[in-house]
Amino acid sequence: MVGARRRATRRTFFRGAGITFVAGASAYVAACGDDDGATAAKTGPADVDVLNSLLDLEYTLVAAYRAGALLLGGEVLASARRFLEQEQAHAEAILRAIRQIGGTPVKPKAKYDFPTLSDRPDFLSFASDLEKTTIAAYIDSLPKLTERSVRGTAAAIVTTEAEHLSVIRSALGGAEAPSAFVTGQASDDP
Repeated sequence: MVGARRRATRRTFFRGAGITFVAGASAYVAACGDDDGATAAKTGPADVDVLNSLLDLEYTLVAAYRAGALLLGGEVLASARRFLEQEQAHAEAILRAIRQIGGTPVKPKAKYDFPTLSDRPDFLSFASDLEKTTIAAYIDSLPKLTERSVRGTAAAIVTTEAEHLSVIRSALGGAEAPSAFVTGQASDDP
């Protein structure tokens, strides 16, 4: 019963974050195709909007790993600290990309309304959900981005997020790579 309550709370958090999801990896494959001039659109507000959504998500990850560190120890804490540094680097890369295309980056929220997390398994389950959501958001963003270099950055970041998820799954006692494809997942999917 407590687990169901936690999932409902996480589900509420993710719905409130306004994050979109993709059901499969086909969007990723479509985004990786050659740009032979078929995409004539210039980088513009659409790229900035997509990148700002990703930046907001990266800020959320940074805040989550900072908050979760208090519940962790040993190797898991070391991993969370490394993930925090990587999420900060992701945020900085996206921030630079937004500025390079003439956009205005969103700022981190003053406060994040995370569910109550009382122990290591609580945090790891939350982090797993957040990483799955992040993966889905990045995969969803790839075909929407018109600038090739920005798509490359997003693809590199989603790879790292999948690595984070693998480590978290292992810390939870699960399979590190349970399937051949990493697609992300909406927070209310099973």
